[in-house]
Amino acid sequence: MQILIEAGNTYVKVAQFLDGGNFTLLGRYPSRKLEMVLEPLLEKGIERIVFASVGPVEVDNSIQRISQLANIPVLQVKTLRKDFGVKNAYSEYQYLGVDRWLTLVAVHQQFKRPTVIVDIGTALTFDVMTEEGKHLGGWIAPGYQLMMKSVLENTTKVFSDREHSDTLTFADNTADGLKNGCRAALVGLIEFGLAQARDRFKVEPDVILCGGGVRHLPAGWGKHFLRRSDLVLEGLALYAKCR
Repeated sequence: MQILIEAGNTYVKVAQFLDGGNFTLLGRYPSRKLEMVLEPLLEKGIERIVFASVGPVEVDNSIQRISQLANIPVLQVKTLRKDFGVKNAYSEYQYLGVDRWLTLVAVHQQFKRPTVIVDIGTALTFDVMTEEGKHLGGWIAPGYQLMMKSVLENTTKVFSDREHSDTLTFADNTADGLKNGCRAALVGLIEFGLAQARDRFKVEPDVILCGGGVRHLPAGWGKHFLRRSDLVLEGLALYAKCR
């Protein structure tokens, strides 16, 4: 048995990878509780820890320390120029976030189609990939909560008071104006990017939405898009199986 860890800025996802090639999500935990989560797992005969991190270096150090104390091999997956049939668009390939890299790897293994991947979390990332696995690059923008926070912390008379509604309409008050404006910015970026991708591919690409921030998109919008929740872990599972 191997343990997969996807370490983000605030939370970590931990999954159990079995010899058959499948994994089971064990949970999503605050990063500061990682050691407490891993301790009981160490008694179950773990063969290796496979992890990727876009979070604080303290989390990386914790994983390395735990593996050393328990005498368990560890593989930290990092972004490469090319692997699993995917070619990184970045000339300085190591600067593409490893979460984006693993998502590209996982998607290419399953679809092998012109694809647009939109991941909405703290930031929104937009990536485009050909059916041959060539990454054409992408965008990074603030996610919904980050946009909201930026406006609220840098203005004195703009405020927000509650969760947004499912619809995306013109607002007749400041709070809804801010929430819907931030949501419209997400939709506008995606729509603009899709128009460019269609022009590049000359066909309709598959569109994959992932990340917790997908819930901020209007209900019913993009209903024909695919929704996936654990693409980074799926990419890690490939590394656990093949590397």
